[in-house]
Amino acid sequence: MTRKDYRIYRTCETDFNRAAAELADRAAADGGTILRIVFFGYATDNDDHIARRDTARRICAERFGAEGPLVGFIAQKPLRSSLAAEATVLAEPSNIVRHEDYTVIDGREIVSGELQADLTLDIGRQADAVFRRMAEILAAEGFAATDIARQWNYIERITRMAPEGQHYQMFNDARSRFYDRCEWPDGYPAATGIGARTGGASVMFDAVREAETDIPIDNPLQVAAHAYSQKVLIDRPENRGKTTPKFERARYIADRGEAAIYISGTAAIRGEESCRSDIAEQTAMTMDNIETLVGGENLARHGVAASDKPDYALLRVYIKRDGDAEEAERWMKENYPRTPTLYLSADICREELLVEIEGIARPKK
Repeated sequence: MTRKDYRIYRTCETDFNRAAAELADRAAADGGTILRIVFFGYATDNDDHIARRDTARRICAERFGAEGPLVGFIAQKPLRSSLAAEATVLAEPSNIVRHEDYTVIDGREIVSGELQADLTLDIGRQADAVFRRMAEILAAEGFAATDIARQWNYIERITRMAPEGQHYQMFNDARSRFYDRCEWPDGYPAATGIGARTGGASVMFDAVREAETDIPIDNPLQVAAHAYSQKVLIDRPENRGKTTPKFERARYIADRGEAAIYISGTAAIRGEESCRSDIAEQTAMTMDNIETLVGGENLARHGVAASDKPDYALLRVYIKRDGDAEEAERWMKENYPRTPTLYLSADICREELLVEIEGIARPKK
């Protein structure tokens, strides 16, 4: 597994074209091999979403040329800026083969772009189409679905109850149909399922083949998401076969001297029940869940030798209500002042949850 660095860019420029160009210029000026750049911003509807996505891709193609990064646009408004971008940068020389919507590194890793379907379809059918494309990419490179290490799932209006069912549950059912094609003896990928204002159902993923160590990490404070009971899954009453969200709380991967812990989207849940307190308490509980998950004691329980506290290469903090942003950010800055953190406005998969946090950590030996 190659080492990757993560950079966050922000701008308060309100014109989208100028804002995207500014962020692309800054990313290009910083240099390095940028594998993927994801823009986070506001969109009014799906037509506007497509226009902004295409604009971001055009601008990056102009700045970087044919060897430029994969480009995504997610309709999550960054807090305290008009547009933000997150760049994944290759930190070491590698053999890279770029395709239209994915990149292969040294023949052993896949980094995908944003995979998206026809936005006029319902969420379930969009998700089925996205997973078909994932299957095509994996098959083309000789990877198995079980090589997926990390998955980011963005679902438009995630808790909406459409005539076909709840958006999040429809997505989970599509993911289960895809995953059910094979056995998962070593656990599912780490993943986040988070809301977006527009954009239907889209997915990005990283896959690693034949890693020296690849271990799913459970959290002793939480029930595994794929083991949730039916009582916490929400859909129309006639859907009696609701499938669970198929992901692990984290995944530890080590290969060729590099190691990373992919931390799934984490919220203030103990067991499988949500905490129903205010934003400060939910933020504190969420980070306590993450600290327990990646702490030395829990890693040792999974056969990983590491010191008690890893370095966080990146955290994303998703906040449901914009009015809670200041308090959540204040708590994070007091407790994690040196951690690169991106704050985004996004709906979360349960109505009572106010914050969700994900990240990438590097364990210390």
